[in-house]
Amino acid sequence: MLLILKENRSIRKEANKTITILKKKLTNKGVQVSTSNFEEVELFIEKNNVKAFIEKQPLEKYKVIFSRNVGKEKNLAFILSELCKKQNILYIDKLHSSINDATKLKQTVLLAINSLPVPKTYFTSIYNDVALEAAEKFLGYPMVIKLSKSSLGLGVYLAKNKTEAKKIIKKNLANEIIIQEFIPNTFDYRILILGKTIGAIIKRERQTDKKEFRNNVYLGASETFLKQKEVNKTITKLALKSAKITNIQVAGVDIVVDKDGNPYVLEVNISPAFTFDEKISNEIESLSNYLYICHKKKRR
Repeated sequence: MLLILKENRSIRKEANKTITILKKKLTNKGVQVSTSNFEEVELFIEKNNVKAFIEKQPLEKYKVIFSRNVGKEKNLAFILSELCKKQNILYIDKLHSSINDATKLKQTVLLAINSLPVPKTYFTSIYNDVALEAAEKFLGYPMVIKLSKSSLGLGVYLAKNKTEAKKIIKKNLANEIIIQEFIPNTFDYRILILGKTIGAIIKRERQTDKKEFRNNVYLGASETFLKQKEVNKTITKLALKSAKITNIQVAGVDIVVDKDGNPYVLEVNISPAFTFDEKISNEIESLSNYLYICHKKKRR
């Protein structure tokens, strides 16, 4: 089975005509052809298990996938190309596997397919009632709704039921959205990665406000700077591997630990924010040392 993917249902007339003619010619050559669009893609993501469906059909149904029109769906094209590699499916064009845009969706998929623990995550381009039912079945409530391109804890919401989820999504329809399981916690770790080293470790704890579920300092959480020996090696190794997989040399890796002690990577931040008070924070000093060493090596 060969699949021809277009950007969306409403692409221009000429593009649809091209696909119609192409499908007819391939059919005449004895090739079974199906057509669809990126709006019909669903992703179910968890560690070591990323399942993709196109119009409810599993990705592995196809031997070849040709993305005729990608448009604004470059990130989704990248994700499909990576999943096709894992399943020995030919994805055309290979150019899409080299596009690097650090969105939360792309990061989550990359981490999951490389065996790193991430919260269970659901994605589709169009969040209608059917999609929300699929998300609820996979994740349950409460669920975390995130804008794929956001920072400082903004664009991250907690939905306790379907009514709240629909309201949040309706307000953010212009954005790429992912939905994740909620992992109850009282703090998280922000680990500054500098190349192959740990630059700083911060324990972030939110205040007692029960309405707030995010541990971002920007939103009022407190921060405690820890020594590396004060943190389980599993956490620091996970942070280093996460930065390597996402190809970010100066990274702020956010890791949360559940009630059973299991760590999950929430996000790998490019260009993380720093605390300016050097009496408590060594972040900027660590970064300056890292950049100095990089510069010194290049002068040799």
